This record gives sequence, structure tokens and C-alpha cells, in this order.
Amino acid sequence: MEIKEVTLNGISTTLIKTSKFKTINIHVVFLGEFSKETATRKSLLTRVLANSTKKYPTKKALATKLLDLYDASAGVVTYPSGKTSVTVFSIEIVNEKNLGIKGLTKEAVELLWEVIFNPNLENGLFSEKDFLEQKRLLRERLNNVYNNKTRYALREMLKKMAPEEIISVSSLGSLEDLEKVTNEDLVAQYKEMLEKENVSLYVCGDFEEESMLRDLSLLGEIKSQPHEHETVLTEPVRVKKVREYFEKQKIKQAKLIMGFRSDVNSKSELYPAALVFNAMYGGIFASDLIRLVREENSLAYTITSMFMDDVMVLVVAAGIDGSKYQLTTDLVIKQLEYYKQGGINPELLQTAKENLTNDLLQIEDNPVQLINFALKNYLHGLNYTVSELEAAIKAVTPEDVQRVALGVNLDTIFLLVGEDDDGKKL
Repeated sequence: MEIKEVTLNGISTTLIKTSKFKTINIHVVFLGEFSKETATRKSLLTRVLANSTKKYPTKKALATKLLDLYDASAGVVTYPSGKTSVTVFSIEIVNEKNLGIKGLTKEAVELLWEVIFNPNLENGLFSEKDFLEQKRLLRERLNNVYNNKTRYALREMLKKMAPEEIISVSSLGSLEDLEKVTNEDLVAQYKEMLEKENVSLYVCGDFEEESMLRDLSLLGEIKSQPHEHETVLTEPVRVKKVREYFEKQKIKQAKLIMGFRSDVNSKSELYPAALVFNAMYGGIFASDLIRLVREENSLAYTITSMFMDDVMVLVVAAGIDGSKYQLTTDLVIKQLEYYKQGGINPELLQTAKENLTNDLLQIEDNPVQLINFALKNYLHGLNYTVSELEAAIKAVTPEDVQRVALGVNLDTIFLLVGEDDDGKKL
């Protein structure tokens, strides 16, 4: 595998050349502002753009074109990284070398151009039918968050934990803001994306560089602003007081979400150690929280931890009996304190490293994951190769894990509990 960075028409372009895959994957990435004001419009915009183009004005027409391209797949997604919105236009096609034909990559790039630059506009606005339909579907999706109790509890915890911070903003947007979005607002957001955002390109597959760059040039001159967006938060938040919140609903299994502040992000020297710490704490099936809370004390149906490295937050999520709230949270906190005191199990440390390195090895078997790995490097200002990150993880010491733990502090607890639970037990 060879990874090469080039500039095409002023656009940062990453070429990942490998003969491992029978497909060609092309991603065009726009980086802009992620905020409460933009989140809902960005969320709706990606849905509208993914649904049709001027040349292919219906979802069926677009799907038929993809079938004509030997069952290609295309998509538009948006997600946050720190205070930055990442909008990805992607297409995956069968490598024309394997079909013995020419021009398929060119057609794929032309279709990608259609999706990005030739939306289904009527008199300067998006098709009203498309606009209203995608607005309805996004409204349903936002309402469904309430029905997914774990996701709902996580969103509520983040809002309670940091009401004035970016982590409280959902990438889906909000129902309140969705109702206010007009077709004109969406067109304005689209134009801002084209005119003011940073653009980068990523290609993965078995291709000739000269031919690929020639095909990619069909995207034309894309305006691209410098990559100056805050993709990673760098200022740790000091915890002044642990806050607890409870909400009752008609549910049988209580959802416990615990939010911790960390002083490590993806740019930190201790980033590899933070990955190991999270795996040991609750990120893998053999983790301490699984062993201690679920297996030894039968306090949780499920329990896991997740490290959000771009916003310096660690989350522990568990499904529990509401009456076991105090016992469960006490054990979670006690285990963190054990780590802070240097209680690092060498066997679990090795298991965590093996799990993480196995996950990294799988990246090289998936073209989309390879592109995402390269994109994260670009976003966060990193220069890891997969093998370098693997080596860094293998080199993590018990002292490194302890240092990570010392910078992790409980901030907010949110419990979504059944209406029949006795509040005195909480």
C-alpha cells in the first residue's frame, strides 16, 4: 500500500493506492462550522442533496444511474468533529480494471459532480417536494431519538453536562430548529458550503495516479478555504461539582449515563494510552467494568465506556435496575480511583492492546476505514500511519494508563428510570 499526498486544482488530495480491493472509493470532504445554528440545516441539507440532482431529479432516477454504473453506491453524510462540521460526498464503484472496460471512473466522478454541484433546484430553490419530504423524514428521525432510550439518555446527559458547549449539540439537529428552516435557508447553507468551506479529496483502490488525477479534475475548480477549523477541543474543563439528574418514563430497564471530563485529546502525547485506558475500563468485553459491575455483582445488563477524543469526554453507559443506581455508580467510580492509584492489571493491559491492534489491522481490510483514518489525520493535524499507531499502542505502559486516569474526572450522571421505581432508592 502506498499513501501519497498531492494537490489537485488547489485541493489537498490523498491517494491510497492498494491492490487489496476490487473497488475504487472516492470521497469529497467539506469542512465548515458546526454550531447550534448550523447543525439542523446541515443535517437536512445532506438528506436533500443525497436524494436527487438536476439531471437525476428523483430518487429512482439516481438509483437507476447507480445501477448502470455496475451497482455503484453513493452517499452524503455529515458529522461533527469538535466545532467543525464534516460533510462527506462519497461514491464506490467496481474497479474498471476488473471489468475490462474504460471510462467507469470518469462516469463516477461526473455523477459525484452532479450530486455536489448540480442539485435539483427550481427557480433558485430546492424542489419543494424534496424539501418537504426530507424535512418530514428528519422530523421522524429526531422523534425516534426519544424512542431509543439509550441514545436519548446520552443526549440528555450531554445537554445537562455542557449546556453552553458544543458537545450538547446533536449532529441531527433539533425539532425546534427544524420547524424554522425554510427552503431559502437551506439554499443559503448550501452556497456557504461551496464558497466558504475547506475541501479535501480521498481516493482508495488500485489505480494509475495520472489517470485518476485526470478523472478527478472533472470536478472542476473547487473553492477551498484554509483548514482553520477547530476540529479538536484543547482546553480541559475543570469539574467543580458532580451533578446528578433523574428522569422517569414508562420503561422497564433504567439507562445510566455517566459523563467524565478528560485532559487528553487525539493530539495529546497520551492519546494511545487513552485508547488503552478506555478499552481496559469499559471498552472491550473483557473490561474491568464488565467484570466488576456485570459479572461479579450482577448490577448491569450491559455496560460500556466510550472515549470521545475530539471533545475530551469519556462516557460510561449502562442498562440497570433503577434500584441499583447507587451501587452501580459507586463501583464505576471506585474502579476509576483504583486506576488512579496505579491498580493496572497487566493481563488486562495486554488484552486491551491486542484488541486495539486487531481493530487497527482490520482498517487495512476496508477502503472506507482507510479513508476515514487518513481523514482523521487531516482533521486533527496528525500524521499516524496504521502501523505507527499500532506501535504506539503496544508501547503504552501501566504508568501511561495511570496518567490518563488521573486526568479523568466525573462531571455529570443522568439516570432515565421507570415510573414505578421508588425515588428513595436512587
